[in-house]
Amino acid sequence: MQNETALVDLIAQEVPPMTTKAFEAGRRRLLRSLADNGFHRPLDAVGRWLTAHARAVSAVLVGAAVLMFVLWLSGGLIDMRVYRAGAQALIEGRPLYSQGVLGPMFFTYPPFAAVFFLPLAVIPYPVLCGLWIAGNLVLLWQIVRRCTATVGLPTPLALVLFGLAVWLEPVRTSLALGQINIILLGLVVFDLCRRRPSRWAGIGVGLAAAIKLTPLIFVLYLLFARRWREAGVAVATFAVTVILGILFVPEAMHYWIGGVFGDSTRVGPVLSWSDQSIHGMLARVLGERESGPPWLLLGGAVGLAGTAVAGVIDRRGDRVLALGIVGMTAAAVSPFSWEHHWVWFLPVIIALAARLPWPVPALVFLAGAAVPTELPPIDFGHGMPTGIISIDFEGPLAFVVRNSYPLTIMAVITALGIHLLRRRRVRA
Repeated sequence: MQNETALVDLIAQEVPPMTTKAFEAGRRRLLRSLADNGFHRPLDAVGRWLTAHARAVSAVLVGAAVLMFVLWLSGGLIDMRVYRAGAQALIEGRPLYSQGVLGPMFFTYPPFAAVFFLPLAVIPYPVLCGLWIAGNLVLLWQIVRRCTATVGLPTPLALVLFGLAVWLEPVRTSLALGQINIILLGLVVFDLCRRRPSRWAGIGVGLAAAIKLTPLIFVLYLLFARRWREAGVAVATFAVTVILGILFVPEAMHYWIGGVFGDSTRVGPVLSWSDQSIHGMLARVLGERESGPPWLLLGGAVGLAGTAVAGVIDRRGDRVLALGIVGMTAAAVSPFSWEHHWVWFLPVIIALAARLPWPVPALVFLAGAAVPTELPPIDFGHGMPTGIISIDFEGPLAFVVRNSYPLTIMAVITALGIHLLRRRRVRA
């Protein structure tokens, strides 16, 4: 959007003096208006070629992804089955947290999530499987369309970016396992990237946090972005869902105060390379027990820096990049984050594609790419060997590859923070 920025700066030279707050508000409104009307950063040669051949490129990418799903068939929508089993346990009055709901597999989500998943328990299972996969793919397409429209990319590139989206390991694994992550991404994107202002903005964030606690970090980001109303609506929505959970889920209090809430071992093994949190990264270097204090320090710093940088970026009108950074930050600072929690790569890649030359978003995409690294048949007991993080290396490179997700978001936050500080000094 460099042409829009130049136009805004030119207009600013011709208008009467005004306060910084008023200028920034007007600048954001004008940039959003230009993006809504199809203006975008002039495309480089790669962008022009992709736009001209968008349908063919998208067809190849999606077709190759389908082939990978067939050859590396795995997952069996197991997580969706856990959601369904949790809802059935609620209906039948069985324990939700004190024992496994699907064999040894625990229900690890807040009480309201079991209420949210109730429809899954009444839909016939074969029908549910088809609806879940098709619904997630349609939702993924709509997310890509909303993000590309918000950042001002031409419509044909949405097809290319959708094809690339299914080649992101977090997206691929979410689809294979029947995970909720794409739905959470949709709740936040459609809530915070609305085409028009709404008094209901913030409800999607509150609902996402009610289903899976990590989106609560978006409230902090909204405060840094000075979007006070949305932050309040999100907190109020979350509070209502907590009350509803207590009213309708018998074991709700056991979740909140009985030790379930903070027990990350119920989610997965921290030492596994599939745990792409900062906690997991440090545990693999220092040991699980010794990693606690450093994780609190580094995780707290990354969480604060990520939300603060995103808040400034939001105030400058780049909302898609801001919410993508916050989502990746949430996954990084969480006590445990499976690779499929990192679907927030997608809005970051889309936003960077609209702002910077193609090598930059390409590098971020590569960090989260679903690259097959082992031929079938495969023993999935040691993880899913279809992502960059599953490649075996030795020495320092092994550390970078095995922890590429948290290292990527820390690099993005650092680079953007330096850029914002330099711009501030230039203006001063």
